[in-house]
Amino acid sequence: MSDPPHPGDGGFDVVVTVAESSFRDGAHLPAVSAARAAGAVVVVVAPYDVHAGPTSTYPAVTGGADHVVARPTVAATWGGAVAAARPLLASAVVVVQDASVTLPQGGYDVLVAATDQEAPVAVAVVRTVDDVVASAGAALVRGSAPVASLLRGHPPEDAEALAGVAVFAADEPCFAARTDALAVPIRTVDTRTAVARLTRDTADAAGGRCVVVPLGRVYRSRTMREQRYDTDAAEALAVWRARTDDAAVRALAAAGFVPGTPSADAAGAPVALREPVVRAERGADRIALRDRGERLRWSIRIAAHPGPRGDDWGDTFFARDLAAALRGLGQEVVVDHRESHVRPFSEHLDDVALTLRGLDDTPVHPSAVNVLWVISHPDLVTAAELARYDLRFAAGPVWASRVAEQTGLPVAPLLQATDPTRFHPGPVDPAYAGLDTAFVGKTRAVFRPVVRDAVDAGVDLAVWGEGWEGLLPDGVHRGVFVANDALPALYRSARVVLNDHWDDMARDGFLSNRLFDAAASGALVVTDPVPGVDELFHGAVRTYDSVEGLGALVRAGESVSSDDRAARGARIGAEHSFTRRAETLLDAVRAAHAARSGR
Repeated sequence: MSDPPHPGDGGFDVVVTVAESSFRDGAHLPAVSAARAAGAVVVVVAPYDVHAGPTSTYPAVTGGADHVVARPTVAATWGGAVAAARPLLASAVVVVQDASVTLPQGGYDVLVAATDQEAPVAVAVVRTVDDVVASAGAALVRGSAPVASLLRGHPPEDAEALAGVAVFAADEPCFAARTDALAVPIRTVDTRTAVARLTRDTADAAGGRCVVVPLGRVYRSRTMREQRYDTDAAEALAVWRARTDDAAVRALAAAGFVPGTPSADAAGAPVALREPVVRAERGADRIALRDRGERLRWSIRIAAHPGPRGDDWGDTFFARDLAAALRGLGQEVVVDHRESHVRPFSEHLDDVALTLRGLDDTPVHPSAVNVLWVISHPDLVTAAELARYDLRFAAGPVWASRVAEQTGLPVAPLLQATDPTRFHPGPVDPAYAGLDTAFVGKTRAVFRPVVRDAVDAGVDLAVWGEGWEGLLPDGVHRGVFVANDALPALYRSARVVLNDHWDDMARDGFLSNRLFDAAASGALVVTDPVPGVDELFHGAVRTYDSVEGLGALVRAGESVSSDDRAARGARIGAEHSFTRRAETLLDAVRAAHAARSGR
């Protein structure tokens, strides 16, 4: 058997299965377009309805210019939809994808490329819209019992370690398979069992493995657990009655875990489906590292939404930089967005729950060391919230001192930070050549004070951000978004960078993250007054208190040489790096962890 052609060497096919109710709404069309854009040779759309009955009737299913249909009528099961598509496949590899599952750009190529003679089935790691793992492949817990989803309810970071690892089967309808080995699907209304049988039967037919392929953001928007379990499913699972499999042990070991005691009801019909769960526990190495305090597992909790909706939140960038710094200190880190602050299937693995307090009051972890770092919106934080935490930090020293005195609870000052590997001095970027005074930030249909004052002062201003349409003079608004990776070049290229604070942030000494990023890039920053800011940045940040004062500072510009400006930026980056902040947090957490452990 020769290796199958991959994209660019003959292409691949895609079967898009779609629930009939969603098909009527065109839910399959985005998947069809994505598959075509990725180079799929044949795209087959296969509608199904697991709730169909003998008297169910549906409109005829018709194809389109960019896809064909598996059959002219709706199939009664997911397996029936795939079975109807099999004769239409023309390429050596097929991707089977439910319309409720989205793949990131490049996902098809990676998934298809993972299939070969030894691995005829490649299983995508699928997430829920809450940004936790729905499944990283399926495990056979007990013959004749339904399969279990590996790493279900875990943060996505855990699944990255499973790349290329063999699992028993897939249980989510998103996988690639060698077409010549593709088994005939079984008939059952339980889609997860149908997926598991199809992928395992395919791998067995080819004498190979099912391997895990983390693709990043593969989201499933509709549940695959229909809560129906029929006699067909019982018969489908009975073929594994005498079979055992240690794939779960090997897969979890790749992530440093061991399986806990699994639970599963023996298959029987008709019964309600009770899905087995493989609970991941710490392996011996993880336990030793944790007990010695060398490597703790941190959950960084942020208020940003999961997925693309939260990509432009400042909390997201802050958490990523802090996570990288903690990992550089030998720690294990996952980032939990607002919908995954509680993870019943995996939170028992966390040693530290660090809340970056912004908009949300987050539930504390029931067993970890709970750490609060207030970085914005201090007026939302109550004494009752502070009391729930083991350790408390605040990016506003004034607020930290006042609240500690008022509540009797220790609150340590811990300023925001920058990543000097990105925000550091350098040459002017040609894209921003001639840039005089810059401001980057959104508004809500009102003038932000520093921008209003800059316009009134008549400075040569350029603004990037959302919401400024109709507020600024012609030519001032340069765009609605600057990618985070492009900010260092903009900051180091501008002659002056402007900054401002919300009133409560300025009052309580919460210095904007922009101050640290821009100053570390070598910029001269002009901002509104905040306690302590003048002494902190070695002359890189200057405050104004009037329109005339702002104009004078901008016109005067920098007072040091370019070499001194670069040296100043490097010094600020070193003093206020995320690594320095991570060291402070780690020291405090280790002390608390040791006290808890009685050491």
